[in-house]
Amino acid sequence: MIDEARGLTLEPDRCSRHSVGIHASPAEVYLALTDPHELSRWFVSEASIDLRPGGQYRWVFGEGTAAAGPDALVSSGEFTRIVPQEYLRLSTPVEGTETLLEFRFDPWRDGTILTVSHSGFPGEESWDDIFRSVDQGWQSEVQVLKLYMEAARGMISRSYFHEARLAEGAEPLYERFTTSAGLSSWLADRAAAEATLGGELLLEREGCPVVRGRFVVWDPDRFLVLTWQEQAPSIVRLWLEEAEGGGSTDLSLEHRLFAPDAGSVAPFDWTTALERLKAPR
Repeated sequence: MIDEARGLTLEPDRCSRHSVGIHASPAEVYLALTDPHELSRWFVSEASIDLRPGGQYRWVFGEGTAAAGPDALVSSGEFTRIVPQEYLRLSTPVEGTETLLEFRFDPWRDGTILTVSHSGFPGEESWDDIFRSVDQGWQSEVQVLKLYMEAARGMISRSYFHEARLAEGAEPLYERFTTSAGLSSWLADRAAAEATLGGELLLEREGCPVVRGRFVVWDPDRFLVLTWQEQAPSIVRLWLEEAEGGGSTDLSLEHRLFAPDAGSVAPFDWTTALERLKAPR
């Protein structure tokens, strides 16, 4: 499969662009991005779509991408060009600035290469954090869609968020998530990790199902995304922000799990795991 390399995509027009190969037809991937019911299974809490040029769309990102609430993030705009199963263009405001979001669906062997481009971001330094957040978002959401289409189609998703402040720098902390020795020190009794983009992950814990996964986004010391297959498929996103001086690092983690229904969702015990991660070595 084709997965774009890690990291921030900085171009003259400030465009975030990412491609991924998906074992599903262009028609199926197109439906997953345009059908409100499908969107609510892998991407948003709620969606309304008027699929025609000039038609409006509205995406609601509720708490844990599971249920809309008073603090839900809402993104809305309009479709400006539609070529069914081939191309979508949407105008979408970000912080009051109109940006352009494009999805391209290219047939490839037994599936589709999906390319997402989000452009129109100002070049001023004040936009750096916003652009980085958007870029990381699309870089990882295409991987969520790939996982959904290939291993979790028809399931629902629920996200669980965790935060911690660790008394070590971002570089050694990143290694504790990406190396066999690092993972064995807090997350598993035995771990095997191929520390590279696309590398495989194996976690063995006494009395628990084996976890198998793969590193699908790799941005050392800042951002990491990995697939996670325990009893059901899921995806883990990790953000690291080192404090000035490097004495500590703020960690944010999202675990998005897929399951046949809400009653089948089995959250991983990240609270206990992160307490072990905090413990002095």
